[in-house]
Amino acid sequence: MRFVRALPVLPVVLLAGCGVASTQFNPGVAAQVGDQTITVKHLDQVTTDYCTALETVTKGQSQQGVQATPMRYFSHEFADALVTKAAAQQLADEYGVEPTPAYKSSLAQLEPQLEDLKESEREAVREVVGAQAYSDDVLTQIGEISLKDQGNDASTADDQLAEGHKLLDEWADDHDVDINPKYGLEFGTEGQVDTDVSYALETTAKGGLSAQPDEKYTASLPSHLVCLD
Repeated sequence: MRFVRALPVLPVVLLAGCGVASTQFNPGVAAQVGDQTITVKHLDQVTTDYCTALETVTKGQSQQGVQATPMRYFSHEFADALVTKAAAQQLADEYGVEPTPAYKSSLAQLEPQLEDLKESEREAVREVVGAQAYSDDVLTQIGEISLKDQGNDASTADDQLAEGHKLLDEWADDHDVDINPKYGLEFGTEGQVDTDVSYALETTAKGGLSAQPDEKYTASLPSHLVCLD
């Protein structure tokens, strides 16, 4: 597991059946996932610290593959990763599933890449990378249990993970999963989604909704809203 650019390295794992919060969504809450709450303050801090870490590890490297990216792209991906983990944790509790040694080993392999970072930056990287690894780990186990219950004892890891995500979709259908519109995230739809309560009218502003960062849109933003600027 390598600590590299979060976009597009982190895959977008989307759940079907979850609604986007209304315009009355608590502005201090990034997402409400069943009985877990992810705050805007926490997600914003993780995004800021991860960006700083990324700038540190890429300093002095070739500019090839290093692109200035609006912070909203990171917060979108990280919101997705943390929400998915929160849902996966609750589903894992229902199945009595714990992370495997392989998950813990993969996180340990990340540590040498974090030596030059401040502790808050290390924690941000661990949380983001670990969220995806955790979800994949427990959902694969859950999927294996489900497939065995169906009489399938010869499933592959891919089959098990797919089954795990299917069960996570079903879990989401039966639980409250609400996401703050500011993160442009709507489960069931890939990439940035226009969930903002305001509307982008100009071409440059609409660039913030493209699948990959738009150069003109990025250049129009103040530096504190751009990573790797």
